[in-house]
Amino acid sequence: MKLGGVLLLSASIGAGIADATDAPATAKGAFKSSGITLEARSAIAFKGKSSLGADDALIVAVTNASVHADAMAEYYDRRRAVEKRIKDDETGVVYFEFRPDGGYRGLSYHFAPGNGCGYCTSEVASTVRLSSGRLAGTLKGTEKDRLFEIVLDVPVMSDDHGTPLPADGGDPGAAYLRYHAELVKRDSAALKPLLSLDRQKTWGDAEKKGSVGKFVEYLAAEHPDKSVRISRGYVKGNTAVLLLSGESIAGKLVGEALLMKEKDAWHVDDELMDIDLR
Repeated sequence: MKLGGVLLLSASIGAGIADATDAPATAKGAFKSSGITLEARSAIAFKGKSSLGADDALIVAVTNASVHADAMAEYYDRRRAVEKRIKDDETGVVYFEFRPDGGYRGLSYHFAPGNGCGYCTSEVASTVRLSSGRLAGTLKGTEKDRLFEIVLDVPVMSDDHGTPLPADGGDPGAAYLRYHAELVKRDSAALKPLLSLDRQKTWGDAEKKGSVGKFVEYLAAEHPDKSVRISRGYVKGNTAVLLLSGESIAGKLVGEALLMKEKDAWHVDDELMDIDLR
């Protein structure tokens, strides 16, 4: 079985992140595990915490989709963005982990129930080196049930998310709170203008199909509809990212929202939330 290269995202959220035909070739090769093959088409690299603990690490996410790294870089938590905006039933991801100096540490992935690894050091030969902010080289695994050879040439994303915003999120924070209020009320007429132009296009497509209600429920599915708090935020040019915490019927949530400044006003472009396990 071969993982498909077509990314299908609910309600077209994430358009422009994947299947970017102009994305540079940052990874190539194949990763085979228990009858499933992932044909590498691209990779992104970012700083994060080790899957094995709290140690600093360099993470490389290799996928069979063509990913636009600049779009992914706008998110604060890149791993969360990969899990929610790249990975799906047709699109696999293998995370390769390196020490801050570029030395190989291990890998993790989940293709299907019983086919994955939470963290494996594995039998891997690595020529990957960190130089001038790039991880480049070859990873070769020879375990019987986990064969792979992946060639990487991928820049490590900057952690500079821009100028810190005021404690309340400033103008982007005010725009997000307006969005929150209208989404909680399910006020479609008031909600639509608060979305980015790209999201409004998705809304228009939903209108043609008579499925606006489903789109609104999709937006609300992970939203902290009981309460929300902006913990901090950053702005860079016409993009802002807000770090959030809140509560929904599912429990306490933590995540982020991306906003775009369009027509001299801030609009919500995306929101990623997880259950807060802390």
